[in-house]
Amino acid sequence: MGPSLRILLNAVSAKSGGAAVSMENLCRSLASMKSRHEFIVLVPLQLARRVGAAGANIHVIPSAIGLGPPWKRFFWDQVTLRRIAKEQLVDVLISTSDFAMFFPPCPQILMVSNSIFFSSFYSQTILPRKSVKFKLEFVLRRWLISRSIKAADVLVASSESMVRLLRESIPHLDGKPVVSYLGVPLGCFLRPSTRSDRVMANVTKPFQLLFVSEYSDYKNLTVLLRAVLLLRQRSVDDFRLVTTADPWQFHDVEIVSRREDQQLATHPMNAASVKFTGSVPYADIPKLYAQSDLFVFPSLTESFGYPLVEAMASGLPIIASDIPICREICGDAALYFSPLDPSELVGKILLLRGNPDWRKRLGETGRKRAEELFDWNDHVQRLLKLIDTVGDEKRG
Repeated sequence: MGPSLRILLNAVSAKSGGAAVSMENLCRSLASMKSRHEFIVLVPLQLARRVGAAGANIHVIPSAIGLGPPWKRFFWDQVTLRRIAKEQLVDVLISTSDFAMFFPPCPQILMVSNSIFFSSFYSQTILPRKSVKFKLEFVLRRWLISRSIKAADVLVASSESMVRLLRESIPHLDGKPVVSYLGVPLGCFLRPSTRSDRVMANVTKPFQLLFVSEYSDYKNLTVLLRAVLLLRQRSVDDFRLVTTADPWQFHDVEIVSRREDQQLATHPMNAASVKFTGSVPYADIPKLYAQSDLFVFPSLTESFGYPLVEAMASGLPIIASDIPICREICGDAALYFSPLDPSELVGKILLLRGNPDWRKRLGETGRKRAEELFDWNDHVQRLLKLIDTVGDEKRG
C-alpha cells in the first residue's frame, strides 16, 4: 500500500440527474470506506449542501462556475482549476464531466459520460431539428470533449458501448479507455421477494408504467406518450404512466420535442392516464419503482442509464429501446423495441401486462444481474484502484 494522495475531483457540472446522484453517492462512499487518500471535491452549491460534511478526508468546495456561460467555464477549467491544483498540491486530478484540463500539472483521469456528442442516432434524428446556434455550440463542445480526451492520461467510460462510440469518432485512443460500470446502492431498493409478491398479487389498482428520467429530447418521452395515446384509442383504460420527465421543465433548454410532448400530455385521451411527478429526491426514487408494475426506457442514446439499473435492482421488469447500451446493461432482463415505433412499444406493454409470470422472471433476472454487475461499492473500489495506479505511475 502506497502513501496517501491528494485527489482533486472536479464535478462543478454535476447540477442534476445522474451526475449529481453519482457525486453525492461517491462522496458518501469514499467517507464510509475510510480511504487513506484526501479528496478535494468541487461541486455546485446545491450539491455541496446535500453532501455537507461527508467525512474527515472529504473536503467539499461549492462552486457556481457550472452555471455560467461556456467560455467562462473553459477559462476556469484551463486557468483557475490549474491554480487550485497547484495551491492544493494535488497528486491526481479527476475531471468528471467530459471536459478536461488541456495541460494539467498532474496526472489526469477523465470521466466521459455524455453520449450525444458521438451518437450517430442523435445526429440523424435530433440534431438536424435544432437551431443554428445549438448546432454551432454542439460542434464546439464535441471538439472540446475530443481535445479533453486526448489530454487525459486515463479515460473512464461507464460502458463498452460508450467506448465504441468514442473509438468510432476519435482515432488513436489505444489503451487509454477504461470501462467501469456505474451502479446503485442496492440496499435502497426492494428485495426480489417483495417485488415478486407484488407482481403476483391480485390488486385492483391500474397497471402502472414507470419512466424515471430528466426531460430532454434524446430521452424520447414522445414515443412513450404516443404509446399511451394508442393504448387509449384501443380502449385500454386500466393503466397509467408515471414519469419524472416533465415537458414543462427546463424552460431555458432547447428541446425540439417539447411542443409535441406538451400536446400529447394534455390530449383529452392522455391527460387522465399520465402523471408527471417532476423532480423527485433520490431517497424517494425507490418508492416509485416499488409502486410500479413495468419500467419503460425509450432513450435514443445513453452512456450508461442509471434508471435501468435501479429498475433491475428493484426487481421490476423492463421494456427498453433496442440500442446497444440497453442490451449491454439489461441483457435478458428486458424486452426491447424500436425507439421510434410506438406501436411496437404498445405490443410489448400488452404482452407483459397479460403475463405476470413473464414479468416475474424478468424481474428476478434483473435483480440477479444488478447484484452481479452493478453494485455501487464495486464501482468505487475500481475507482480507488485506478487512483492508486495513476498515483504510482506519477511517483515512478
